[in-house]
Amino acid sequence: MRVGAVITDLMLYSRIESAASAAGALLVRVDTPYGLPLSAEIDLLLVDWSSRCPDWADAIAAWRGEAANRVIAFGRHTDLEAHAAARSAGIGPMWARSKLVANLRSLFQADSPVAAPTSGRDERGA
Repeated sequence: MRVGAVITDLMLYSRIESAASAAGALLVRVDTPYGLPLSAEIDLLLVDWSSRCPDWADAIAAWRGEAANRVIAFGRHTDLEAHAAARSAGIGPMWARSKLVANLRSLFQADSPVAAPTSGRDERGA
């Protein structure tokens, strides 16, 4: 499994990288919207929505639309604005950062129901 990571927090990136490596997944860091890998090259995209910039929403929505790719956006559970922005951009699910960390082990399994595409609803069902 190849996983793209739009994550600016190096401590969190390190934790995700360790979990991905342990599961035999390859983690690819994406620093700009223009660096987003082609959909055929990546199975899952993790997006730290709290570090978003305006160009990200369009780039991710376009990437996701190419092949119903899996995207998990995450951020602080108290950042309701980020949750709403992710939903309006059609990017979902939107998880609390703690949920992402709690699900790291199962996240990198290709058949994981944890990372399955969803209807774009966030973890609160909104």
